Amino acid sequence: MTVEKDFICMDTIVMIRVVSGKPKQEQVQSILRAAGQFYRVEQSCSRFDSGSELMRLPDKTDVPIRVSPVLFSAIQFAVSAAAETGGKFDPSIGRSLEKRGFNRNYLTGERIHSDEVHPAQATYRDIVVNPVNRTITLRKPMVIDLGAVAKGMAIDLAAAELRNEGYEHFLVNAGGDIFAAGRNEQKEPWKIGIRHPVHHDEIAGTVRLENAAICTSGGYERPSSVLPGEHHLLDPLSGHSPSQLSSCSVIAPFAMLADAFSTAAIVLGPDEGIKKMEEMGLDCLMITRDMNVTSTKKFKEAGSWNPVL
Repeated sequence: MTVEKDFICMDTIVMIRVVSGKPKQEQVQSILRAAGQFYRVEQSCSRFDSGSELMRLPDKTDVPIRVSPVLFSAIQFAVSAAAETGGKFDPSIGRSLEKRGFNRNYLTGERIHSDEVHPAQATYRDIVVNPVNRTITLRKPMVIDLGAVAKGMAIDLAAAELRNEGYEHFLVNAGGDIFAAGRNEQKEPWKIGIRHPVHHDEIAGTVRLENAAICTSGGYERPSSVLPGEHHLLDPLSGHSPSQLSSCSVIAPFAMLADAFSTAAIVLGPDEGIKKMEEMGLDCLMITRDMNVTSTKKFKEAGSWNPVL
């Protein structure tokens, strides 16, 4: 039996599908508990809610602040990803994103306007994480953005919830960022479509996944409303949106890793990005602005890539 539920959270449509022999109502309750993980992450990590735990952090600098396990894990991972990419991925860019028009709460319509902070004054190196005391210390004023981490974390927590309840076959899909566990209704690996970066109602190709995550980043998703030609992905070092790639899809063992590094690879660009993904052992597919496709060596085999382009 297959049970599927959709809901809206984190400014996207989330779909959870379970394949199980358990009674339908039991499956529905399990899906609802898994969905609760998305709301939990949103309450802790949202940059678009002035009352969220994340947005209370900038109130103090040079003071260790004990935070929830969810927020600590998200920030710790984001800082690690920033170090891995030499700052091409940087969670300290929240204020820059606000200036680009990415500051609207999708539920209330409220615009978040943080106190004036000069983005060049702070980087990820000014975020100090202390795992012993589970504290975060900001050395300089900043607005932390966890947009490339939080959704993947929520997917992983939802997947863990389902696994803890004994489910082996399910799909968690948050706006195209996906974790696929086990197999589908036909007892085959899940077939996942990768969206065409130009013709949005079409797919560029499909992959087959089993117990893995795939996340796709692309500037086409959210153009800036105030800066023509710019979008929600930002190169922290240049201060501009990267322009070489239309989209990048990364397959990884868990969604938070795929989420963060699909974003990082867009900023790194095709050459440096592929090199970094190869170093990390991640499968990656990139589509350039002129619709050329490039990938890591193992992507085609590991992901059962079936191109449409």
